[in-house]
Amino acid sequence: MKSGELWVWGQGGSGQLGTKSNKVEDLPTPSKSQLSFVGIAAGKNYSLAISDDLRVFRSGVICNQQNDGIKEFSRIEALTNIKAIAVGQSHAAAVNGNGEVFLWGNNKDTQVCPKKIALVNKPMKVTGLNTVSIVQVSCGEGFTLCRTVDGRLYSWGRGKYGVLGQGDEQNRNIPSLVTSLPFTDIVHIDAGHSYAAAVSQEGELLTFGKNTDGQLGHGHKDNVLVPTPVEAMGAHHVVKVSCSRGEKGCFTAILVDTGLVYMVGNGTLGRLGTGESKNVLKPTKIPLSFFNKEKVSEIVAGTTMCHALTVAGNVFVWGSGNVGQTGLLEARRIRNFATERPKKIEALPKGRQVTALSSSCDHVLALVENE
Repeated sequence: MKSGELWVWGQGGSGQLGTKSNKVEDLPTPSKSQLSFVGIAAGKNYSLAISDDLRVFRSGVICNQQNDGIKEFSRIEALTNIKAIAVGQSHAAAVNGNGEVFLWGNNKDTQVCPKKIALVNKPMKVTGLNTVSIVQVSCGEGFTLCRTVDGRLYSWGRGKYGVLGQGDEQNRNIPSLVTSLPFTDIVHIDAGHSYAAAVSQEGELLTFGKNTDGQLGHGHKDNVLVPTPVEAMGAHHVVKVSCSRGEKGCFTAILVDTGLVYMVGNGTLGRLGTGESKNVLKPTKIPLSFFNKEKVSEIVAGTTMCHALTVAGNVFVWGSGNVGQTGLLEARRIRNFATERPKKIEALPKGRQVTALSSSCDHVLALVENE
């Protein structure tokens, strides 16, 4: 993991930008933290960051029940030696160097722990994973996904729409192995609001859960109860996938090993970045020329917009936003701004590469290489 300075933009109403205020930031701006970070994760009204020495810092409000929202990045004392973090709509997660998972936040659907408590204020170790080692965690709306070091997938929480991948819509209050997968080599997972995706070592993309906008990429709008290969991507080697964070108008961003981006789902106000605002049921490629012919290395989907990081360290954005989440200068002058094609964010520091991105509903975090 490469360390960098934390830059932020978008909605700051809950203190999630860590700028010591509740202001909206229309353009990328440095956070007030003096630390260097190696990992970042943005949630609905909450942000997490991993420092150089693998401690975790938070800013904002994790869920509506929490009343201790803060406006600058402050350390979570209980977490050390942390290698991975994630934030959903109202709960968060961290994975330490021993492969242990810690969760906190809203527990209405037992996505944090099996106890019947509405809110878990402090990180709680997930005891149901004691026999496995976790390397990645992802948080959706009321559910949690974990990936083990040997590529297996566990899920728990709210099972509506089949988002747990268990073949039904039942809730589960403890981590449960997803046995429907035909292999155990999952290398990447991502949880959206009410659907999810996984990528295998062979580069196969699998999606499951809610499919109202066709965001699963299967050519239809029926919900899918188990991880199912996206046949339209069969000729490509997928390396990353990012699921949108909103309840409605859902879309999915897909990155392949050649540095190209494919999009599928709801295209309203340009959120697919293909130059049109129409919905598509099968993945459609964004021309490389839209990124100034720079290959893409990272993709992050928000609610109405999507960001991409190129191998050259530049950030592009497409879609819409009215609280600064696009990070574009021109969006400050246009109410309900939208762009159907990726545009480069020019307000990031010149001559310094962006090394990591994370996006939520209305705000964005970026790590910029240290001077």
